Amino acid sequence: MPLRPDERTKADKTLHSLAQYIALTGTNWLPNQPDDSHTNMVWNNERQRLEGRSFKREDQQIQLVVDTSTFSLLFVDEQQHVVASFPIEGKTPAEATSWWQSLMHDWGIVEIKGLNYTLAEPPVPNNTPYAHPVGLKAWGEWRKLAQTVLTTLNESSGQASEVRIWPHHFDTGVYYSFPGETGAEQAAIWAGYAIADAVSYEPYFYLSGYDSRQHIDFAATRSLTTGTWLNTPSWQGAILPISLVTGAEQINAFLSESYAWLADKTGRNTARK
Repeated sequence: MPLRPDERTKADKTLHSLAQYIALTGTNWLPNQPDDSHTNMVWNNERQRLEGRSFKREDQQIQLVVDTSTFSLLFVDEQQHVVASFPIEGKTPAEATSWWQSLMHDWGIVEIKGLNYTLAEPPVPNNTPYAHPVGLKAWGEWRKLAQTVLTTLNESSGQASEVRIWPHHFDTGVYYSFPGETGAEQAAIWAGYAIADAVSYEPYFYLSGYDSRQHIDFAATRSLTTGTWLNTPSWQGAILPISLVTGAEQINAFLSESYAWLADKTGRNTARK
């Protein structure tokens, strides 16, 4: 079922808001990683839910999930038994935060750590009740598609990266880091699927990167079969808005072509033939 733009925006904002509890859980229960990967999550299309990384509490491995089929925040164990739950419908972010904080204190977290980023504005205002978004299944299909094409990019580029959803910008993405002789990162290429933001008024697939040794001239790119290159003061890279998407093959071509150009510019063109 296609989503109207307003329905898609509502789903993105609602789930972006709820994803912050997964990020907070990772911040407070997992070893903090330099790339903040302890806060990210994955979309499980089979179970129709956002899933955070598991952590150990007493003798259990537990993870926090945003279950869209029941519209609930759930802490589940390895056997998928529900350890704690919070029905979201009609509740506010303030109430969800109170539930989460109370549970953390009950579980022995004395001093709760906050996130190391700040959202420009809350996706759902603190005292606005959550409402079950229309078309969550269709929303999930876009995230499933993003996982599929980014996995294909891993394979075709010969690079390795987890396909994860990041809580700050709420994009599904991969990140390829290229170290120099000292082992420090010298260049990087990243790609993904992003929600509407300052780059595009609608969700879009993207690819970008940098090289610390040289300036990459995004004004001198090769034209793409599909999608376009942007070269603005705030963002440089290739984008493919979802209104132009016809299927996975088209997105694969977009990512493959833009990756090849940028990998060539950074001297990292190791794509498999």
